Amino acid sequence: MALITINRLFVDVEQNRAYSQFGSFSVARQPFFIQGDQCPVELSLVRQTGVQGAPFEPVAFDGSSTFNLKIGNTTLVATSTTTAVTPTAPDAYVTNLVGYISSGWEVNRLYLTPKPYSGFFTISVTNPAGGVFNSNPIDINATALDIKTAITAFGTPYTDESVMVTKTGQFTWEVSFKCSLLGIISGMGATGSSGLIPFDSRVMTLDMTTAGVATLLNGAAQVEATLEFSVDTSGDTQTFLYIPCTVINDL
Repeated sequence: MALITINRLFVDVEQNRAYSQFGSFSVARQPFFIQGDQCPVELSLVRQTGVQGAPFEPVAFDGSSTFNLKIGNTTLVATSTTTAVTPTAPDAYVTNLVGYISSGWEVNRLYLTPKPYSGFFTISVTNPAGGVFNSNPIDINATALDIKTAITAFGTPYTDESVMVTKTGQFTWEVSFKCSLLGIISGMGATGSSGLIPFDSRVMTLDMTTAGVATLLNGAAQVEATLEFSVDTSGDTQTFLYIPCTVINDL
């Protein structure tokens, strides 16, 4: 069984491009798919606005349309699917990376998944007396300083000296507490189910176990192919994405 690959693409419906994240002109890395996998691809539709500071806007999926995602070349469709599933709603989560160490730092990872379009979330901690503090709403684009400020607003023992925050991804932060100053495990939690707004996106899973994939590879370690995404509305088909991809032979 090969490594499952998950590709997240923001498809520009007017430019035949896929971006790595919403709001960025950075073209997504060439996607790759491994023979033997079931490969989910999450697609969101966007278009450019020409507005400085807000260069993109989301484009809604037409519920009456049929979507088609396929891999192949000019002579062969290796695999394709028309099944499109709406992904789960985004939420906020906390995972403990380093537990309580009396002379060290407790480290927690705070993250939002799936990637939200907009909105806010809240975080909570347990104080030494056992009470729970809940933050004010925090914007999804919060900086490390924003997260730290939200926590230190709880007051002692949550201070500049006992709290450290690093932003490690678009929607990921590492929050550290100095155990000797806190005196207890932080009990950090988060929630975003009521405040996070999802992208209108669809997940389509390509079956890389087909005979067509084996034919496309023809024994090679990997081959270049084309990933095509099209939409059919009342018999009118429009191709929104036609980009190179890599198909890799399962070892």
